[in-house]
Amino acid sequence: MRKLENYIKLENLENSKKYLVPYIFTENYYNILKARLKGKKLSENETYYYSHFIKKKLKAIIELMELDTIFNGNEFVRKDRLNKSMSLLKKYSRKHKGMKTLISGSFLYNKKYNDIDVFVISKYDKEDYKEGNVHINYLPENVEKTLFFQSINSISVSNFKSENKVEENFKVADILHLYEVVILLIMQKDEYLQELRDLLTRLEYVSNKVILNSMQLKIITDKITNSKNPIEVINKYLIAKIINAYNRAVLRRTLNKFIQKNSSPEKGRGLYENWKIYNQTYKEAIEVVT
Repeated sequence: MRKLENYIKLENLENSKKYLVPYIFTENYYNILKARLKGKKLSENETYYYSHFIKKKLKAIIELMELDTIFNGNEFVRKDRLNKSMSLLKKYSRKHKGMKTLISGSFLYNKKYNDIDVFVISKYDKEDYKEGNVHINYLPENVEKTLFFQSINSISVSNFKSENKVEENFKVADILHLYEVVILLIMQKDEYLQELRDLLTRLEYVSNKVILNSMQLKIITDKITNSKNPIEVINKYLIAKIINAYNRAVLRRTLNKFIQKNSSPEKGRGLYENWKIYNQTYKEAIEVVT
């Protein structure tokens, strides 16, 4: 079981005081728990009371109410996957004791799926591994406030609660660099699905502050990858999103810089085909915002 504090929010504790005191906690125990949630250092006596009395009551409540399993986006989760997902979560929570663990991906909402994605947040740098069709992915401790994490967490089964908060800023140049990578990978006939997912989630976020969940992301990526001309679809998608996402003067300036960058081939060589595609897309975007 994860740290008990991960299941309780300070605001909820304060709102529930009239039900907790004196029926479950004494006033003193309540204040100790509140101090713990605030991150205050407890005295030796307070630490003793927390470990031997308060903590045990919290464990009992959590076990009784089955609060150690958190469902996000449960309206998308298939009913026939509920028991298996909870069983897998308990298994890998025990295996990675004390670590935040969640299950996400198409296993939860698609009739057909390949791998079952289990994500484990670890302070150590560990190598991902597979057990049958279960893929264990290790994530760094600071991952929770990233757009990537919030996307996979939107439909998930986990042993912890996480704030729905992103603390990342994506500049125009960041988006354009990623766009160019996606187009180049497509032209080289390389695998590009992960880069495309990253591009789409960032475009939706910078344009509308929308965090695509994994199901929404799959629908969009499938439409693009199954289209007759994925590059053309991506180009139009990029233009539609960036023109509303940034200050127009900043956007024009950055687009012009990228056009200039992609218009200076090595001596004796013509423009690469991918450069021509980038520049055409950027010119169309400039026309819209001018």
